[in-house]
Amino acid sequence: KPTSRRARDYANRHGLPYLALEDGFVRSVGLGNQDPPLSLIVDDLGVYYDATRPSRLETLIRRPLSDAERARASALRSTWCKARISKYNHLREEQSPPPSPAVLVVDQTFGDPAITHGLANPRSFQHMLDAALDENPKATLLLKIHPDVFAGRKRGHFDPKRLARLKRVRVLTRDVHPVSLLERVEAVYTVTSQVGFEALLWGRRVRVFGMPFYAGWKLTEDERSAPERRTPVDLESLIHGALIAAPRYLDPETGERCEVERLVEWMGLQ
Repeated sequence: KPTSRRARDYANRHGLPYLALEDGFVRSVGLGNQDPPLSLIVDDLGVYYDATRPSRLETLIRRPLSDAERARASALRSTWCKARISKYNHLREEQSPPPSPAVLVVDQTFGDPAITHGLANPRSFQHMLDAALDENPKATLLLKIHPDVFAGRKRGHFDPKRLARLKRVRVLTRDVHPVSLLERVEAVYTVTSQVGFEALLWGRRVRVFGMPFYAGWKLTEDERSAPERRTPVDLESLIHGALIAAPRYLDPETGERCEVERLVEWMGLQ
């Protein structure tokens, strides 16, 4: 990010290691301007949303798992879904069921670095919407707007007037907890949003039009070719790398380091 340039330059001049810090994939109850993060990913190679170069997260996803690690990842997936959590957890769930069949199409904030570093651009969103319409002729498309757009802090990628002319597209007019959508739709279409990763945890088919950290491993249906360093892995390897091995977690009650299971349990209670 531009804000990191001074630190990168200083590290280069003085021969110091540079560590990139990013929020983890289960972050907080409130949004970033409301609550501090309860997880951080520390990366000494790159950063997880930059597909143009290696990251520490990639190496952790590729690492072979022991039987105990694989069992832990599988159990965590079940616990995650039972707790009904997401990256942010401030929203109410949608009570009325969506039409059936339905697919979820995910917008993101305009200018999000994860889009360009994820080998995509603003045109990728229109391509995603067109593909979702073509590939699901009998389904209603639920278009999910990013929480920051609903909050009025940022803008998205779609023209509301054009969307209004598309009969099978239903724009979600109020922000809802994504879990209540993921458990009910048949597929998720995304560019680089984390919602695609969460959809994998819920066992959904995921179509990806960029190259986020969870794509390129033969777990998603990718529009773009994956970097050669990403080779096929199973879902447990992705879960272990992204939720267990890479992030550092903070217990919200004691302020001490904790494991992901503790935070998932606490977040589910909230």
